[in-house]
Amino acid sequence: MSNSTLHATYAGASRAAGAQAAALQLLLARTGADRDLALALAQVDITQMKGVLDAAGLQAALAEARAERDITAALAERCRRREAAGVALGATCACGHSAATHASRLVNGARLPCRHTGCGCGDLAFS
Repeated sequence: MSNSTLHATYAGASRAAGAQAAALQLLLARTGADRDLALALAQVDITQMKGVLDAAGLQAALAEARAERDITAALAERCRRREAAGVALGATCACGHSAATHASRLVNGARLPCRHTGCGCGDLAFS
């Protein structure tokens, strides 16, 4: 690698690091002045995010976080119902289909309707 290429590579990396330092300095100043923003940023796990932290990146991360919340809430509800009914893991719903066949997200009124074609079961219930 020539000296001019090496110099240009280091100069570009230095500019990028400087821009990132300036952005972090701005965030630091804003979070110091806005406690709610500081608390919100403390909840963000940037290791799970892909790409830059711009509006589009935040929208994508928000959609992913909401989907994860909804799926895990449905899984928790399935477990809660199974425990309340005192049935074993793998027990079927009163409709005869597995709990996994029921909605992967809670729907209106915290229901978990069956997704099996032709079944009319509106909510997961263990007998």
